[in-house]
Amino acid sequence: MAFSQSIRRAQIPKPCELCETDTNIKWKCVQCNTLMCDKCKKIHLKVLTHDIVDVKSSEAKQEMEHTIITDNIPCQIHKRKLNCMFCRTCDNLVCPECITDSHKKHDLVSIDKACNEKKRELKELESKFSDTLTLCKIEDSKVNDFKTKYEQFFAESVQKINQQEKLIIDEVRKYAKALREQLETEKQRIEKSITEKEKNIAEVKENLLNKQSNIQEVLDSNQAAKVFSIYPEFSEKEIPYSSFKAFPEETKDFVPTEENLKTISNLFGSLQKTKLPKGLPQVNLDLIKSYTTDQNMVHRMVILDDKTAWTSNYMTPTLCKINIDDTIKTVKEISVQVYDMSLTDNNDVLLSLFASSDVSLLTTKTGEIKPFLSVSPLLTRCIHVSKHNEIILGVEERGDTYNPTNKSCRKVIIFGMDGKQKQSYEYDKHKQRLFTIPYRITSNVNNDILVIDSISNGDRRVVVIDREGQVKWTYQGHPQVNSGGKLFYPTDIVTTSVGHVIVNDFNNHALHVLSGEGDVLICKVMKDQGIIYPYSLDIDTKGQLWVGCHSGGEQRTDAKLHVMKMSF
Repeated sequence: MAFSQSIRRAQIPKPCELCETDTNIKWKCVQCNTLMCDKCKKIHLKVLTHDIVDVKSSEAKQEMEHTIITDNIPCQIHKRKLNCMFCRTCDNLVCPECITDSHKKHDLVSIDKACNEKKRELKELESKFSDTLTLCKIEDSKVNDFKTKYEQFFAESVQKINQQEKLIIDEVRKYAKALREQLETEKQRIEKSITEKEKNIAEVKENLLNKQSNIQEVLDSNQAAKVFSIYPEFSEKEIPYSSFKAFPEETKDFVPTEENLKTISNLFGSLQKTKLPKGLPQVNLDLIKSYTTDQNMVHRMVILDDKTAWTSNYMTPTLCKINIDDTIKTVKEISVQVYDMSLTDNNDVLLSLFASSDVSLLTTKTGEIKPFLSVSPLLTRCIHVSKHNEIILGVEERGDTYNPTNKSCRKVIIFGMDGKQKQSYEYDKHKQRLFTIPYRITSNVNNDILVIDSISNGDRRVVVIDREGQVKWTYQGHPQVNSGGKLFYPTDIVTTSVGHVIVNDFNNHALHVLSGEGDVLICKVMKDQGIIYPYSLDIDTKGQLWVGCHSGGEQRTDAKLHVMKMSF
């Protein structure tokens, strides 16, 4: 019996839970579940209209057997006091001293009543989760069913083709050859249209460049006579324009026909018109707003909302909280050298610091920085908090080099928010290193891990691994930008809500936008929009892309912060 156990414990002299001196315990508060002496009983009743019972009464026994255990919950404000009530107004547990200080006229209920209410709410949530999980299981079964049926359909289709080929193999070879020749002719037609379009564009470009060169030559001469003589030639004519030919919309594709028909074309199949495959989706990056900071670079940043952010500059070293309106205003500065940082689900910030084995936690409400977890003797590098509230951390040994040995440690570790390690990734299934030096890290909607891997002093790549630690794809730049010695040099990476990947290219003033499978959607030099040396990236709650930049000079203090609209 719970009561008999508590009576046996009471045989050891225990002081009153309020005054903590008198050991003559006679009373118990039903609401607070607190044992007290005569003196404290009187004081307690003056402060609160609670039910006080004799500890030996049957009512006390019943309460102790059926009441939720709510005693021994220490007050967070008055450390030596125990909470006795729950304040609905403030949504907090409170002790007698709290009530006296600041909760007198608030909506107070007993802890067990509030706890029961919270339990009911949790049960409702659990029920909703259960319902949603059931829907997920139903959808999962639908997917599996569809997958099975499609695989069967595919296998049957292949089997029919094989049977058809065996029956009429000789005639098929002759006819297939004819079809291939027709398809080659069709290919030549399409390629001819592409060549004509390329030639057309080249002629327009050459014409425009010649005229632009003529104008520039006159401007450079500073001769008024030439200006006046050439001005009518260009002012009275429109800029040369050529109507670009459209791509063909149709071509030929092979479509099999049904059985039991007379001719070989009907028996085996024929070429029929079909739509050409569509290209990759269009991506637009449009500049909305630009701000000037008082730093020489925005090395790292996390956007709390479209008006507030944390930025860091390891050169100063400074961590700043900024308010963003028409201009940027620094509202808080902390002297700390940040290597990387990531926002938690409650808007605190996890920090990876230079030359440190510790991950620190910045409490945004107070600005206090405390150690959170350690990977000693390794050094922390890149850090990211996933949508599942996991900490993904890149680490390496001290004395890093671009030529790791068997004794080197370059890996990605996943921690829970309790600081316990859950998984780590260093080698693939072929015992090959996944990373040289993990520099920046993020995750996507599929829970894949995306790492900027620094493979030499001026060359980097993007490595994407699944949760089994196997490489899904890599990316090392695009010939449109990264050719002629212009190496791909990303310094940050983010993913959108639909899985697109955005990675910057610092030295080339570019942004690369990739699909979730690693296909290039757009590779764009941003210099023409005034965005130079993009260094850090983040996406706010509105889906806007923020680009923090380097000023371009070590002594300058006018680094830019840009806001861009993304459309896919």
